[in-house]
Amino acid sequence: MKRSNAIYAIVMIGLIVTALAAAVTFSSQRPAPVVIDENATFTGNIEIEGTFRFHSIRIYENVTRIHFVLNCPGVDFDLYGRWGELPSSDVYDIIGYASGGEDFNYDYPEPGIWHLMVHSYSGIGHYDLIIEFEYE
Repeated sequence: MKRSNAIYAIVMIGLIVTALAAAVTFSSQRPAPVVIDENATFTGNIEIEGTFRFHSIRIYENVTRIHFVLNCPGVDFDLYGRWGELPSSDVYDIIGYASGGEDFNYDYPEPGIWHLMVHSYSGIGHYDLIIEFEYE
């Protein structure tokens, strides 16, 4: 009896260690976004339909408009943005979800760090996210 309890304990510890390692691996796959302070183009590739990539921008007080263009030929990617925190498809401050890519303006954004999420609604492939600021 004692030997089977010891084997059971070893197996359970192994399962717990494996689960913890998987959790650490999963959370480390979400890299910290790089913050830009000026007009920029981000490029990326989404390899699994339904997944996403993050990018971040810093908005200064004198920015009056942000122009977003998401080019993603042949697929349907959406753009979500959130001030101060990472957006999700359920929680966001701005969204562009036209069929295909996106091309829209956002007026008088809150100053600070904005996080953007490019989400594959349908399809996989390459994208370019172009961000242009207008100032007072």
